Amino acid sequence: MKNYEKESLFKNFLVFFSLLEILLVLLFIELYRTKKTEYKHNLLQEMQLCSYSLECEQFSFDFAPQSENILNQLYDTNGTHAYFTIPKSKKYYMKISYAEDKIHNDIQNITQTLWVQFIVASLLLLGVALFFTFYSLNPIRKALRLNDEFIKDILHDFNTPITSMILNIKMFKDEKGEDPYVSRLSKSIDNILLLQNNLKSFLHNSPSQSQNVDIASLAQERLKNLEHIYPKLAYIYDKQNELVKNTNHELLMRILDNILSNAAKYNKVNGEVRVTIALETVTIEDTGKGIKDVHKVLHRYYKEQDRGLGLGLHIVNKLCNELNISMSIQSQINNGTKIILNFQHLGKE
Repeated sequence: MKNYEKESLFKNFLVFFSLLEILLVLLFIELYRTKKTEYKHNLLQEMQLCSYSLECEQFSFDFAPQSENILNQLYDTNGTHAYFTIPKSKKYYMKISYAEDKIHNDIQNITQTLWVQFIVASLLLLGVALFFTFYSLNPIRKALRLNDEFIKDILHDFNTPITSMILNIKMFKDEKGEDPYVSRLSKSIDNILLLQNNLKSFLHNSPSQSQNVDIASLAQERLKNLEHIYPKLAYIYDKQNELVKNTNHELLMRILDNILSNAAKYNKVNGEVRVTIALETVTIEDTGKGIKDVHKVLHRYYKEQDRGLGLGLHIVNKLCNELNISMSIQSQINNGTKIILNFQHLGKE
């Protein structure tokens, strides 16, 4: 199950279970009140029966003036008690009382019984919520799987024409030498390959093998590779210290390629791309168009330009989270963008 499926499953389950649990709590609050009222009614009936036989060990007996009290009514003040008539007596009522500690124990027993029932009912609702969550999400998951399978088939079909173009361009270069039109075509193929790699990262779980990576050298290598694709830009590499960390080489290369590609692709004419290695950070700056919303730009399919699919920085963010690399973005419209990758949480092997 992919991360977005897990997130959707958790949120839907939380909504289902929370609503059901709130209803259950309200139901048991009302049930507690009903049980308590029923208990007091039964207690009054027992007192009434006891007033005839006087053979009730759980109650205590006394006499009270008639003028100050009401018959057959349960009082909670000064202990729980009720008043009943005494045959042939016109001045006094019989006062039957029930001890406070006994009242407390009885209410506690009722409460404990309801708590057990509440826990059992909550566990049942937990199962019901899980069932309805999976049931409601199943059509969406099927649609997403079909979508993923479709993209996988398209990516697979891409391989043959891309390989053919690469081989033919190589043969043309070997036979005719360098040509500006062929160079532009080669650049376009490189962009297609980058897009293909992004889609593969989006669809598949990334490999987790780690090794010691010279990040400074890798950043310089990827920057030089960019110079061949976008030769009209100025490239500056500033290495202030060595930076070697234990991480995944392939995924880190993909992160750098995506950020550098965006820095060049959305730059101004005769613009500049700068890579700085300082302490445990790699900073990539450009003098391009800038980003309007640095928070939304990490969302899937969000894009501010006509080019691309809006997956580049979303995938970069996803890979950074997987590799435990902190990323921050600073940008101003028409002044450029600065992306800082922080490797402080990574160690050496």
